[in-house]
Amino acid sequence: MKKKPLLCLYSLFFISWFSIQLTAQNLEEPKVKTLPFYIFKTNDSLLNLNSILESTQHFLPPEHEKNSTRPQNIYWIKLDLKKSLDSLNTQHTWRLETPIFDKAALYFLKNDTISFQTFGTFDNTGNLISNYGIPNIELKKENLIDSKYLYIRAEIFSRRSNIYQWDFTYIPVSSNKNLNFYYPEKFINILISDYTYSGACIIILLLFFAIYIYSGRKQFLYYALYVLASIIYLIRPNFNNHTIIDSYNSHLGHWVAIICQVFINLFYIVFAIYYLGTKKNYPKLHKSILFIVFILFGIIFLDAFVFFLGDYESHIYILDFQRLAMTIWGLIAMVYLSKNAKNLLAYFIVAGSFSYMAGALGYLFFENRYYMILGSITEILIFSLGLAYKIKLEYEEKLYLKREVSEKEHRALRAQMNPHFIFNALSAIQNLILKNDRMVALEYLSKFGKLSRGILESSFEKKVLLADEIKLLNSYLELESLRFNGVFNYKICISKDLDTNDTEIPFMITQPFIENAIIHGLNNKKEGDKNLLVSFCKNGETLICEIEDNGIGRVLSNKMNSTLKKHKTSRGIEIIKRRLQVTGNSDLRKNTIEIIDKYDKNNNPLGTKVTIKIIDALNPTV
Repeated sequence: MKKKPLLCLYSLFFISWFSIQLTAQNLEEPKVKTLPFYIFKTNDSLLNLNSILESTQHFLPPEHEKNSTRPQNIYWIKLDLKKSLDSLNTQHTWRLETPIFDKAALYFLKNDTISFQTFGTFDNTGNLISNYGIPNIELKKENLIDSKYLYIRAEIFSRRSNIYQWDFTYIPVSSNKNLNFYYPEKFINILISDYTYSGACIIILLLFFAIYIYSGRKQFLYYALYVLASIIYLIRPNFNNHTIIDSYNSHLGHWVAIICQVFINLFYIVFAIYYLGTKKNYPKLHKSILFIVFILFGIIFLDAFVFFLGDYESHIYILDFQRLAMTIWGLIAMVYLSKNAKNLLAYFIVAGSFSYMAGALGYLFFENRYYMILGSITEILIFSLGLAYKIKLEYEEKLYLKREVSEKEHRALRAQMNPHFIFNALSAIQNLILKNDRMVALEYLSKFGKLSRGILESSFEKKVLLADEIKLLNSYLELESLRFNGVFNYKICISKDLDTNDTEIPFMITQPFIENAIIHGLNNKKEGDKNLLVSFCKNGETLICEIEDNGIGRVLSNKMNSTLKKHKTSRGIEIIKRRLQVTGNSDLRKNTIEIIDKYDKNNNPLGTKVTIKIIDALNPTV
C-alpha cells in the first residue's frame, strides 16, 4: 500500500512528459531561418535611428566585435533581409526571434513612418508569447525599412554577452500560432534537464533541512541553503510560470538571482567549517575561511548598493572580482587540504569543490549554464556520500565513546567491589585473632592471599571465563566455610551442556549474593541443615546463574538486623546491579536480577533464591 502514492507520482510524471513530447510532435516544427546582422556600438544614449540613417555611421559584422558587451554601451543592430525577400513573400506574417536583451526596441516601417516596439528582460509591456521568453515581435515584408532592413536598439547592462554568439531568426506565424502551449524539441530537452535538476535538488534540500531540524547539525542547514541558492541561480530562466518569470525580471528579482552565485560560495564554505571541523582540525584554513566570509558579505552589500544605484559596470566588475578571488582561494584551499588531510572528509571536500569549480568555469567561459549544472550535480552526489560517511564516522565515534564510558564505569564499579570484599575478609581475620584462634586465622590468611592473587589477576578483564569464575567462587566458599567453622554446606552445579571454557560473565558477579546468603540467611539460622546451592545453566544464548539457600529469608533477616539497616545498606548488591546495567546490550535485551523469597504451605520462610540472567554470555567476543 505504501508504494501506491510513489507509483502514482511516477506515472503522473511520465504521462506529463509524454504529453509534452506528443504536443511537440503534433504541432508543426517551425522552419527557422537565420538573418545576417551588423553592429554599430555607441555610448550616446540620445542618438536616435533618424540620426544614424542620416549619418555615415558604419555598421560592422559581429565578427569585428571580439569583446563582450559593456553596460554603458548601446548596440544598434541592422538586420539584413535582402536575401530573405522571396521567403517573406510566401507568407504574410512572420515571428522574429532575437537574443535576450535587458532593454531593446525594434524599429520598423508602419504606414510610411518609422515606429518601434519595446521588448527585453526588463520591459514591462509583456511582449512575450511563450513561457520561455521568445519576444513577441511580428515581422511583415511591408514593415522593412528601405524594403530590406530592420533595426534594433539593444542594451545589456546586467551581464556580459558575446556579440559573435548572437543569433537572429524568423519563423512563420502559422508554425507557432499555439506557441503559448508549444515547446520545441530543443526546449523540451532543456526543460527535462532543468526540472530533473530542480527535482533532485529539492529532494536533497528538504531531506537535509529535515535532518537539520531533527539533529541540529548545522552542516546540513548550510548545505540545504547552498542547494537552494544553486536552484535559484541556475534554473531561473525556465520556470513555466509567468508570476515567477515576472518576479525574476524585476530589478530586485534579477539582482537576487544573480547575487545567489555569491551566496552559493558563502553557504558552501560555511558548510565546510562544520563538515571538516576546521576550527579544531585545520586552524589556518579556518582563519582564511572567516576572512573570505567577511569579504563575501562585503561583496553582497557593495553589489546591492551599486546595482540599485544603476552602476551596472561596477556591478559586473564586483562579480568578476568575486569569481576570480574565489577561484584562486578555492584552488589554494584544495591544495592545502590535499596535503594536510586528516581523514577522508577532506578528500570529499576537494573532489566536490573541484567538480563545482570546473562547472562554474565552464559556465563563465562558454556561457553554457549546463556545465555548471553538471558540476553542481556531481558535487551534490559527492557530498551526499560525504555526509553519509560523516554520519557513519560520528556514529562509530559515539559508539566508541559509549563503550569507553561503559568500560570506565565498569572498572570503577569493580574497583568498589575490591575494598568491600577485602574489608569483610580482614574483619573475619580480626575476629579470629580476637578469639585467639591463631591456627584458623593463619589458614584463613593463607587462603585469603591466594584468593586475592586470583582476583587481582582477573580484575583487569571486563569479563572472565566461567571456568575461572568458578575456581574463584570455590576459593571464596572455602574461605567463608573456614570463617564460620564449616557450619554450612555448599555446592556448585554446572549444566552438562554448558561449556565453561566458552562462556564469559562479568567478574565476581555472584559473590555479593553468595555472601548475603551466608551472612544474613544461613548464619542466622538456628536449627537444621544450612545449605547453599550455586548453579549455572544456559537458555539459548543466555546464561542463568542461581544462588539458592535454605536460610531464614529476607523478611526475618531484615527484622533481626533492623538496627544496623538504619545505618548501612548492601553496597555490594547495589554495585552488582549497576554493573549488570552497564554491560547490558540494549534496552530490549537487558541483564536481569530476580530475587524470590521461598515459603512453605504454612507461609514459613524456606530461604531465598536469586536468579541472574546474563545475555550473550555464550557468545564471547574475541
